Amino acid sequence: MKAVLFVSDDFLDEASTLAETAGYEIVSILRLPKRPNPRYYIQEDRIAKIKEQNEIDTIIIFDLLKPRHFINLQKDLRDKKILDKLLLLLEIFALHAGSKEAQLQIELAKLKYELPIIKDIYTKFKINEQQGLLGAGVYGVESILRLYHRKIAKISRQLENIKKNREQMLNRSTDIPSIAIAGYTNAGKTSIFNALTSLNQKVDSSMFTTITPKKYKIKVDHLGIMLIDTVGFIRGIPPQIIDAFFVTLSEIKYATGILMIIDISIEDTIIMDMLKSSFDILRELGISGKPIIVVANKSDKLNNKELIDSKLNLIKKISDELYYPIIDVIPTSTLTKYNIDKLKMELKSLINEQKLNFHLNG
Repeated sequence: MKAVLFVSDDFLDEASTLAETAGYEIVSILRLPKRPNPRYYIQEDRIAKIKEQNEIDTIIIFDLLKPRHFINLQKDLRDKKILDKLLLLLEIFALHAGSKEAQLQIELAKLKYELPIIKDIYTKFKINEQQGLLGAGVYGVESILRLYHRKIAKISRQLENIKKNREQMLNRSTDIPSIAIAGYTNAGKTSIFNALTSLNQKVDSSMFTTITPKKYKIKVDHLGIMLIDTVGFIRGIPPQIIDAFFVTLSEIKYATGILMIIDISIEDTIIMDMLKSSFDILRELGISGKPIIVVANKSDKLNNKELIDSKLNLIKKISDELYYPIIDVIPTSTLTKYNIDKLKMELKSLINEQKLNFHLNG
């Protein structure tokens, strides 16, 4: 499918990779307006040009659209698919949703996002002006709205049951300490998981290859540790995604400790942005006081020791400002296996320290 991508300069690489991961061929990239157009979000003169491009199937606007934007864009570009940031993410999630739980979470997020759009269509426009949903008339739309509410209630109940069952299972398995591998998508979370477990889970340049958490028990000097590879973060992650994937992300909440993976090879400003966003997400999940080791991965891409030290100091400074306790910041390379053994020993120390604290406080 061929698409036009509207994106700001700050998110150009991320948006392009996400669109390609979802299977879209980007024909052209256009900048988002500094001030969104009230009717379409994008500039009106762009609408006329896009209409003339018959080869374009999809318009991707890398931001969160309001219902009126969807309505007006779909009205003027009837033969083209409209995606915003959240719907693009959900398409990618759907490609990798192996478990029933992941499928339910994706469907719930999509239903919740589409519901206000349908409500706006229903309330703001005359029935005889509408195509698609409103073609069935007022009673047809009311029926669709009732169906959405029933589906949302049903899936919410199913996910709540899954959440309760998972919490019970996690509470029963406290004898096996666990470490959740968290951080930004494409930072190398699954590569770290593979390096620590000697497994060969899928790793590629596409985003969100991990939707359902992967677990594997390792031993470090006879100490059993359960490693959990979790869904990746993205900058400016929509709150609906955190809400929908709370069950999956709760694996982080109930872990003994966290490995926060950051790509040390990227620009300092982006590192700072990603760290802030990552710790914000942890707070939204209700996580505080849980020990974290920050893993500065992909150090092999930087062959300058002074540059590596400078970036490590930055990561340590920002992490300490945003969260407590940060146990350590360790540079690693899964390509060369640099510091992987050291990381294992740090995990052992973290867990032994947590066990000691538990006994002292108990």
